[in-house]
Amino acid sequence: MSIIVVQRANRVPRLILSGLLIVVTSMMSFAKEPTSSNERSLNTPSLEYLGFDEAHLSDRASEGLREIFSGRMFYSAMPLSFMRAVDAAAAAEKDKLGYDPTTADGKFFRNGSLPSPRTRDVDPEISLGEVVFERDGVELQGINCFACHSGVVNGQVVAGLGSNTVMQSPPRPEGTESPNMLQILAALNPAEQQVVAEAMGGSYAVSPLTPERTSRGDNFGPFGVWAHGAALEDPENKGLAVSPEKTELTDIIENNMTPPVNPMPWWLMKYKTFDYWYGDGNPYDAGHFSFNFTGTQANVNDMHADHVASTAKALAFARETVSPEFPGKLDAELVKKGADIFHERTFPEDWDNFRACYRCHGNYTKIGDNPDYSLPGYWIVDYDGTEYENARTDTAYNEIVKALGPVNEHITKLQTYFEKLEQPDLGTIYEPLEGEGYLPPPLVGVWATAPYFHNGSVPTVEAVLNSKLRPEIWTRNEDPNAYDLESLGMVFSTLSREELEESDRIMQTAPHLSRESLDQMFIYDTEGFGRGNMGHKYGDRLTQDERMAVIEFLKSLSGPDMPSASPPIIPERLAQLGID
Repeated sequence: MSIIVVQRANRVPRLILSGLLIVVTSMMSFAKEPTSSNERSLNTPSLEYLGFDEAHLSDRASEGLREIFSGRMFYSAMPLSFMRAVDAAAAAEKDKLGYDPTTADGKFFRNGSLPSPRTRDVDPEISLGEVVFERDGVELQGINCFACHSGVVNGQVVAGLGSNTVMQSPPRPEGTESPNMLQILAALNPAEQQVVAEAMGGSYAVSPLTPERTSRGDNFGPFGVWAHGAALEDPENKGLAVSPEKTELTDIIENNMTPPVNPMPWWLMKYKTFDYWYGDGNPYDAGHFSFNFTGTQANVNDMHADHVASTAKALAFARETVSPEFPGKLDAELVKKGADIFHERTFPEDWDNFRACYRCHGNYTKIGDNPDYSLPGYWIVDYDGTEYENARTDTAYNEIVKALGPVNEHITKLQTYFEKLEQPDLGTIYEPLEGEGYLPPPLVGVWATAPYFHNGSVPTVEAVLNSKLRPEIWTRNEDPNAYDLESLGMVFSTLSREELEESDRIMQTAPHLSRESLDQMFIYDTEGFGRGNMGHKYGDRLTQDERMAVIEFLKSLSGPDMPSASPPIIPERLAQLGID
């Protein structure tokens, strides 16, 4: 793996736990005259939405969807009047930015935000990943899970699809301009000012280090969670209370560079025992999940039981999400041929040391006595995720998980605290898998989940199966509706090292959040830290015809009726939370 040495590192605020500060800071800086004026549009009126219509959900999942939109999942939020004042300041700078950051298209380009579906009864200005709610007499605006866990693919907004357009760490070149924050704060009433003061103050801000160059879709949320864990003052005796000062563990967070990681789609939860790339946590453990977005407020321990119950509702919705159906009729014979190669029922021409795909990614059986292979869906998914080997992909993420071992042990001490309160189901346990590597996922809906590998380093499935096609430096098509339905993945073009260097120069000199600077966030450099596209070369042994057959089969692993062969058993203690 090649690693570039960064000259400057951005720090992700600890409030990335809620994601709120990302939204706020992205709206607080403005730009000078850009040089780029390319148009891009979501084509909002034609967008279709999958997974947000309660009419197609169970009662339990419907309740979970409403819970996500309620504002109860994330404690941190800002006064609505404050956010609208910041929006107004941003709108005043649209000529300098080169786009209007308050429109649907502008929000998408700037933050990766998507419009809310028409079935959601909110102001059209509220994005899918935003919430507006009232607490203690103050109307607040915050974020919800869909800020990172909804994505658009081929003109369809999909619930639970990891966003490949979100920007958690935008570029911050010199010359940043900000609105008059003192003026905006002075216009707030005392209660609203208090909310802002609490959000900006509090405990020592443990800040994970991120590389200077980041890309669309990079998710640093896990490291924000570990930063929060490192800040816990005394979890055995004080529970979720955070320290006002540095702890003995904060140096681990602040001295280790954080590699990018892409979230898995929610619909895979129903097939898995372990939810994360590295193993810890199961898809039913609301106590564990709740820690991912636990706040730092003074009464956090008193609120924890309600927060876990809220998380359990959201998880019920997440497990009911489904993959988007591949759009188009399939070549039935090619699907069958690909399925046989995938499952090692037939061997490729170069079968020496061939590693069949099903050994790591699950076994798939078509439903029915006379199945129609020309249609996607209707596969039984038999996946246990227990067999995996060293695929020799980029190791940076795995290495930092191991380095964070003491932080994981510290977080797990919360179990003792809640056991003392006779509430063991509220504790959080971090137990990464023994050994090294990442859990290979089941491949349901894989056609829609580009870019590929845990770090998003490969733009298409075809390039996953043929390492010679993997670009070293590539930039995606910025059109949110652009998608390669043949190679399965992103429409992209390659860049030379010289072109990348010129792009870096632009990023360093272009004003923050201008169209010119944001254009750089569509570029992916596989020489960057944690961004290697090496390994997983099993498909190299396939001929092109064999490879395209496997791809045709993978297209069919999507859409309706994809039951698990052996649904996970819900732990008894979690049934106490109402999950049945």
